[in-house]
Amino acid sequence: MEQYVPDVSPHDVERVVARDYPPEHHEAIHEKIRGIDVREKVRVILACLKNGAGDLQKLEGELANAEGWWREIISEAEYPNYTKKMFRIARLSKDEEARIIEKDKSQYLAWLQREDAGPVPPL
Repeated sequence: MEQYVPDVSPHDVERVVARDYPPEHHEAIHEKIRGIDVREKVRVILACLKNGAGDLQKLEGELANAEGWWREIISEAEYPNYTKKMFRIARLSKDEEARIIEKDKSQYLAWLQREDAGPVPPL
């Protein structure tokens, strides 16, 4: 079974920055984002925003690491449950693997589509 790959846009980045971070930090966040050069930039930036979880200092660390550690950043944001079991995933049943993949997809979409800046949904 294949992992879910989110279909995201620059609009999602704008919306999540506005939702999760105080307005007085928006310009600085966008300036840092503009300076990042990485494949699948929107996806990586959203992963940084998710991993930052509204904490500006954590977000700055995620963005600083985005160009070199983008795979790990995406893995933590999009596939947290799968990543925890990836070295033994072959020993799980196909049903269990599918359940993990679906759980990761659901948690990511719940975070992405959340309207308010409330707590991050549990994994």
